[in-house]
Amino acid sequence: MKVSVNTAVFLADIKNGRSQADCVASLSNKPIENVEVRGELFDPATEQEALTAIRKTCDDQQFGLYYSIPEELLIDGQLNPALEHYIQLGNQFSMNGLKISLGKADRISKETLRDLAQLASTSSALITVENQPNENAELPAFADQLNEILTAVSALGYTFDSGNWYWIDTAPEKAFDLLQTEIDVFHLKDIANRETVMLGDGQTDWQSMLRALNEDVPVFLEYAIEADRLDQQIQLVNTVLASR
Repeated sequence: MKVSVNTAVFLADIKNGRSQADCVASLSNKPIENVEVRGELFDPATEQEALTAIRKTCDDQQFGLYYSIPEELLIDGQLNPALEHYIQLGNQFSMNGLKISLGKADRISKETLRDLAQLASTSSALITVENQPNENAELPAFADQLNEILTAVSALGYTFDSGNWYWIDTAPEKAFDLLQTEIDVFHLKDIANRETVMLGDGQTDWQSMLRALNEDVPVFLEYAIEADRLDQQIQLVNTVLASR
């Protein structure tokens, strides 16, 4: 297993007008496993065209394709109706994964869980919910809610975001120990004083978490990286993954 890349690494370039399709193309021949694009960084008018180009690059490079949905799965305990659109998008472009923030899950009903299970079963991509940097992810309630949802919806998975825990004053290592067996995708970043920094410059014991992680779980770099440091950050993670 090699490291994977979320297009957040190109955030500065994208803000300056570079397309995600061009960013993904620039990853050609790099030692990575998958790419994850971000829904909020597409222009809706050209998203289909961009995803067609991205799909081609992934096919040519044998990259898996993941998509980060810029919405919450649950809104006041109710299923977000937009999920159906994203499932169709994932099916259309043969995506491996769709990631969505969990949202407020403390009042989810059995009926909503049944609806979610039925909808998730129509997705060819693994749909994963992610811990947010807000009260929706506070432990231990989040762990209980996640367990309830994953038990009821077997087609659903979990994306562990190692950085988001800092915004609710929770050590990611503590959260990892509690949630490790549920993790299907790992979003990696290092944090210092609630600022994202390069790996090794922050407070996160990320190497220990990666060594304990199931070897089949994809690990995505998900933070802005200057172009001249990207290869170094990729190699840093690949070295740890190869040592497991």
